[in-house]
Amino acid sequence: MSRAWALALVATLAATGACRGGCSRVPDPAATVSGQLALLPEPTRVLVSLDVAKLRASAVAGQLGALTKQSPEDAKKLEDFTRRTGLDPLTQLDTVLVGFPEDARTRGELALVLRAQHFDEPRLVAYARDQLQKKGDDLVVTTHGRFKLWATRTKPDVAGFFIDERTFVLGAGGWAPRIADLAEHARPSDSAATNIDVARLVGRTGAHALWAAAIVPAETRRSLAADPRFGSAATLATLVVGIDLPLGLDAVVVGDVATARDADVLVGKMQETLRDAKRNASILMLGLGPYLDGVTARAVDRTFELHAALSEAQVADLVGRLGAFLALSREGGAPSLK
Repeated sequence: MSRAWALALVATLAATGACRGGCSRVPDPAATVSGQLALLPEPTRVLVSLDVAKLRASAVAGQLGALTKQSPEDAKKLEDFTRRTGLDPLTQLDTVLVGFPEDARTRGELALVLRAQHFDEPRLVAYARDQLQKKGDDLVVTTHGRFKLWATRTKPDVAGFFIDERTFVLGAGGWAPRIADLAEHARPSDSAATNIDVARLVGRTGAHALWAAAIVPAETRRSLAADPRFGSAATLATLVVGIDLPLGLDAVVVGDVATARDADVLVGKMQETLRDAKRNASILMLGLGPYLDGVTARAVDRTFELHAALSEAQVADLVGRLGAFLALSREGGAPSLK
């Protein structure tokens, strides 16, 4: 199963290189805030969403897709996955949504919701089972309500199930049965959709191709408070990130803090960090200085905003650099980042 899902995640990136502006898209009925949160258990406090179909239509799609074709071995694995499962992630995967609670590190709770144009459950299960059996493992099925929860013998607390032919859910840390209950009974009290703070935060993410939203964990704030350098950041309550690739790249980070002064202090530190980065010898040697010119920061009342904009040429250059780095990595000659 691990290899199957690794291929699926690789294909998520590859999907940005297919059907640029050409694939028709079926509207996702779960696109509303309540729909996005309906399958996530109430403790969910951090969410990441990837609109693969929207990324496929972006200007940089072809360049990103080309990265996945650099390795003949990876291309062969993806081709085999598609042939055997009937799922072509390059053209059929629509959205990816991940959610986890504040203390996810304790038990590893996580919910992953994949939506595609079609999932063939028997073929996908057969493929995963074949891959596992080659490693001495196997799939174990448990019936929970009307759903079949699939897990491995070695990791029974990680299970996945198909809600319908368009929706697959993976729950880790024991979350799979909870998600199955939400899918079957739609219990309002158990869903993240009933948490007003989470719903409002997701509502602020807009229609970005990639977005993340988080209610900052108390533990994180305590850690920041313990360091005098980050006193103002210790009051950070929420964080929203949005990324789009219209022609180049447009990204925004918005955070809410306790006071307007905290927001001003954080913006000052960001600007100071940018100035130092532009003078950094390593940054200058790599020719990355001009990219930092598109990064700006500002404070609005108790909110700070960090905005980054890259031109189409700059994004193409970065993708080219990434491709060269990946090629060196496969050959064992990638430079150390230390």
